[in-house]
Amino acid sequence: MAQVNPLTRELLVKLVYYGPGLGGKTTSLQHIHRSSPAETRGQLVSLATPVDRTLYFDFLPLRVRTVREHQVRLQLFTVPGQVYFNATRKLVLTGADGVVFVADSQPERQDANLESLENLGANLEEQGRKVAEVPLVFEYNKRDLEGAQPITMMERTLNALRRPSFGTVATSGEGVMDALDRLVQDVLDELERQGTFGPAATSSAAPDFGRAEEALETQLGGQIDEAVEGTWRASVEKALIHATNASYIPEPMEPGRSAPSFPSRTSVPAPFRANAGGPSWSLLFEDTEAVRALEADIVAGRYNSAIARADRLIQAQLDDAGRRAGVAGFAPAIVASWLGVPAPRWLSFRAVIRRAQDGGPLDARDALLAFGLLVQLRMAVADSF
Repeated sequence: MAQVNPLTRELLVKLVYYGPGLGGKTTSLQHIHRSSPAETRGQLVSLATPVDRTLYFDFLPLRVRTVREHQVRLQLFTVPGQVYFNATRKLVLTGADGVVFVADSQPERQDANLESLENLGANLEEQGRKVAEVPLVFEYNKRDLEGAQPITMMERTLNALRRPSFGTVATSGEGVMDALDRLVQDVLDELERQGTFGPAATSSAAPDFGRAEEALETQLGGQIDEAVEGTWRASVEKALIHATNASYIPEPMEPGRSAPSFPSRTSVPAPFRANAGGPSWSLLFEDTEAVRALEADIVAGRYNSAIARADRLIQAQLDDAGRRAGVAGFAPAIVASWLGVPAPRWLSFRAVIRRAQDGGPLDARDALLAFGLLVQLRMAVADSF
């Protein structure tokens, strides 16, 4: 689900392009990537299977609607079209805030469209969600081909929920941005309806992915070190909540308010101080001894050793998830994102690992950040499989 960072004032939204194989999902994502300013987009990652590909990238769309001045960062994914890779579809779909269903307009592909749409509903139900409750738009793709089905016929067959639909030609980009714009608007409307931003939410203009220099300056404004520090602080707060029984929960920052009180960087929460006979997370893991050793390192202040152990255990969790989903060898960052880890949290963890490898200063919070991510991944793997 959408991740709100009250310190950096950023909203991370995950959107998934779903549909039958070779229907235009990949081409749609490639067009969006090409059309986005280089300063705002991440690298387009392509993960190939024998017959299909999964793509991923994230970016800061310009002039996207804001709520309480939270800037929107989109994570866009495609799923493999082949039914054989359904485990990967499930993994990619986890935590999606909205879906673009890319249907193939060729008459002979109608059965494949229906099969994929039914599969979307089944996979959402396995995650305790319903298609009717998820923001969804349709791309009726390949409208330029001779013999393409009339849109009215495709509407009757596929769009029983009467969701927004767009005739598209992904190879030229026709209609692709319109579909994305509408989905972003619907997702933000749904988040407001759920009260994600509180009762005083306000909004600005509707989505527009044009190249406006003043909007780019707004999106990227601020010093890099401040952004990194804000991301780190928010990630550590979440790690403390996940990794301990401490009652400290930061309140969302309101405009003009100072940051909430922040626990000491060097203190170890009570559950870890009492590790010898107190609570332990090790029972969640098959390798209980390794987790107990990690907890003991935190208690003893051996933070470099604790972070190294956490890194190995996290890699094992990601490898396990990749094998179960049939995507062994995928980049750890991609698997972590599929499992619901927000990009800022993953980047904060990797920054701690780099600092540990370089022999830089480490403290209890660094170790707890790594430990919290380990617990989150373990729970996500258990829930997904």
